[in-house]
Amino acid sequence: MREMSSLIHSGERVSLFHYHLDADLWRTMLAAPGATLPLVSAWADSSRIYVLLLEGNRPLMASCAVEDGRYLAPSSRFPAAEWGERVAYDLYGVEGMGARDDSSAVDEGGWDATWPLSERPGPGLPGLKPLADRPFLRPERTGLCGPLGLSFDICDGRAEGISVSAGFAHRGVLSQLIGKSPEEGLRLVSRVTAGGFVAHPLAFVRAVEQARGELPGPGIRDTRFLLLEIERISVHLHDIAVTMRSVEAEMFASHCDHAREAVAQACARAGVSRRLTDLVTFTGLKDGLEPVPLAQAVCDVMEPRMLALAEMQRTFGARLRKIGALSVEAVREYAVGGVTGRAGGRSLDLRRREAGMRLDALRATGDSAGDAQARNALRLAEIRDSLALMRRILASIGMDDDEPAPQSLEEGIGAAEGPRGDVWYWVQLKDGLIKAIQVRDPSASLLPVLGEALDGLTPDQLVTALRSFGLAPSGIAL
Repeated sequence: MREMSSLIHSGERVSLFHYHLDADLWRTMLAAPGATLPLVSAWADSSRIYVLLLEGNRPLMASCAVEDGRYLAPSSRFPAAEWGERVAYDLYGVEGMGARDDSSAVDEGGWDATWPLSERPGPGLPGLKPLADRPFLRPERTGLCGPLGLSFDICDGRAEGISVSAGFAHRGVLSQLIGKSPEEGLRLVSRVTAGGFVAHPLAFVRAVEQARGELPGPGIRDTRFLLLEIERISVHLHDIAVTMRSVEAEMFASHCDHAREAVAQACARAGVSRRLTDLVTFTGLKDGLEPVPLAQAVCDVMEPRMLALAEMQRTFGARLRKIGALSVEAVREYAVGGVTGRAGGRSLDLRRREAGMRLDALRATGDSAGDAQARNALRLAEIRDSLALMRRILASIGMDDDEPAPQSLEEGIGAAEGPRGDVWYWVQLKDGLIKAIQVRDPSASLLPVLGEALDGLTPDQLVTALRSFGLAPSGIAL
């Protein structure tokens, strides 16, 4: 019997990494012997069900037709596909046969129409769903930038049976992009989530460039690398600060706040926005952006601060020990990426597959402790690596390589290793406009594992654990 990868490659190839499977081949793929390829994302619309997988360090995508509003649910093989199946039912009314969970994901009962993106939407439900009759950690208490809530039972002062609610984060971003040109959609994509003002538009632009058969020159490529590392430094500092503040390590949090403000001021003095919004473009460099002095300024303000930040981590880091721990098995089964994945034993870092990347600067690999202490320690190590990487790029900016341009097939997959993990975009174009689009923010991979990570914590520890993950609810329910 053939393994999963071989079965997918035997389907009809429709783009660089995408294969159409018929119903029999889809069923055989889900039951294939051998290793299960890591799932990046799963989603469906009225006509097809899709899975985006990793084959080594390369994407591999398979899809199958939805027949009579039903399909064989990929969550029967890929547990992490559950979220995408639930969203697809809420938006399109398509049903996954054998799905692990058929509860609502984003329809909280307040919509004007049921299955609003289907060809035949129905009337909306009469009112919002009531909150569960159990303790509820409201979104405003989580300290997260978005409406994510937790309900749970309390047993001996600790939380059990945790349920996550992310439906109120749904904004219909993807449906707003359909029919727009990529250039028109870029501004909206650039504001999907505050932790990805560079990572999200970069992944989107890369997907569109692949669909168009375009390849940016090495100077543009290196400028994007620099912007992504500046964003990584800023977001890591923010996530360390909010996590340490939740365990009353105010001194450490303040050092991070001051360092982040120094980075923001360096950006402002360089003539760009403090958080690097609207700098990733299709045409090259944003007007007024001078990447070399910008990156040099950020390195200059951050490098003298690293010794003090490392000392703070040694002094206060132990306060986070064993809080929000994830097992190596959960991290790998659900393809959790970013700092959370690397601190839990999964080594994925998409920067290592980038053409032109100066790999000798990427030393931090994390460990398998998987708790909040490991995540914060890794963030600090990655800031060190980012500074080293930026210095390497500045010393050889525009270094050429032999990467070939892709064939223009009007479909592309783009990815970027953002501060909080791997960001993925899949785009289909028709007559130059966006025909279909799907986004996978790294926060989405955390939803299935939050229960394990938070189970047994006190209510106060729940807040600390949530903040240590760097969750961005705004990136989950798009």
